[in-house]
Amino acid sequence: MKRITTFLIQTLALLWFSSHMSMANDSIAGKNMDAIFTEANQQFDQANVSAMSAPSEAQDLYQQAVLKYQYIAEHSKDPSAGLYINLGNAHFLSGEHGHAVLNYQHALRLDPTQADALHNLHYLRSITVDELPVSRSQRVANALLFWHHWPATVRIALVALSNIAFWGLLGRLLYQRKKWHWIALVSSGVLALVFSLSLWGSHRGWGQGTDAVVIAREVVARQGNGYIYDNAFTSPLHAGTEFTILESRGGWHHARLLNGKSCWLPAKSSLLVQP
Repeated sequence: MKRITTFLIQTLALLWFSSHMSMANDSIAGKNMDAIFTEANQQFDQANVSAMSAPSEAQDLYQQAVLKYQYIAEHSKDPSAGLYINLGNAHFLSGEHGHAVLNYQHALRLDPTQADALHNLHYLRSITVDELPVSRSQRVANALLFWHHWPATVRIALVALSNIAFWGLLGRLLYQRKKWHWIALVSSGVLALVFSLSLWGSHRGWGQGTDAVVIAREVVARQGNGYIYDNAFTSPLHAGTEFTILESRGGWHHARLLNGKSCWLPAKSSLLVQP
C-alpha cells in the first residue's frame, strides 16, 4: 500500500511539473516569436532606408527579414494574414516576385478583406513580364462579374446596405403598397444576394483562380507532361505566374493560367498556395 501511495504521489508530481514546464516553454516560445517579429520589422525598415544609398546592404537586410518572417510562419500555431503580407513585401523588395505573389495569396486565403494584399497582388500582376493574350471567355466573365474584383470591405458594406434597404422596404409594404416599393424591394434583394455570393466565392477561393504560383525565375511551358513535348507558348513563363491545377501527373501540373490558356509545367517550378 505504501508503495502504491508513493507511486501515485510521484506520478502526480511529475504531471504537475510537466504541465508547468510546458506552460513555461510556451511562454518563452511566444516571447521569442515576438522578439523575432520585432527584429524582422526593424531589418525591413532599415532595408527601406538603405535601398537608395546602399542597395547591396538593403538586399541582405530584406533577406534576413524574409528568413525571420518565414520562420514565424512555419512555427507559429496561427500565423496571421498580416504576417504573410509582411513576408510578401520583403520578398517583393528583394526581387523574388514568385514568393511575393504566393504570400499575398496566403494572406487572402486567411482574410479575403485584406486590401493591402489585394492591392499588392494586382500591382504585381500588372508588371508581369508575360504578355499572354486573354481569352474571349475570360474577357466576357471579367466584364459581367466586374464587382467580384472590388475590395471585400466595399462588398460587405453593400451587402449591409442592401439588406437594410430590403427589410426596410418590406416593413413599409405592410402599411403602403406602391409599384416603386416592389421594384426597390426586388432590386435590393437581388443586390444583397449578388454581393453575398461574391463574398462567399472569395472566401472559398473561387475568384482567386490560383492553386499554385511559379517561383522559378523562368520556366518553359509544354503541351504535355514531359520535356519531349513542344513549347506551349513562344516565350517562357516567369516567377509570379499564377495558375489553377487541372491535373497532376508524373511530376507535372496541367495548369490553367489566369488568362484561360492551359499548358503543362514541371511541379518543381512552382509552389502550392495551400500545400
